[in-house]
Amino acid sequence: MRDVRKIIKDAGGPAVISAASMRSKKFRQIKYKSVFDWPRLGLPEWHWPLLMSLIDITPHELHEANKKVRAARGRDAPGAKAA
Repeated sequence: MRDVRKIIKDAGGPAVISAASMRSKKFRQIKYKSVFDWPRLGLPEWHWPLLMSLIDITPHELHEANKKVRAARGRDAPGAKAA
């Protein structure tokens, strides 16, 4: 299972992800610098369709990568209390 950093790398990196979002009216635009926050914050769900168009990845794999990030931050971790 890939982590967020590997997903970004497999998709071509921040420049490719941002450029692909800017070329298409189908996807939300992504600023180049925003992609650098994803390993810390997780992959925004509204950008999953773009990522799935760039690489062979499933929603399940994207969700699992996000779970790892959020668990490391103490959010959505097993046994974590809701705010």
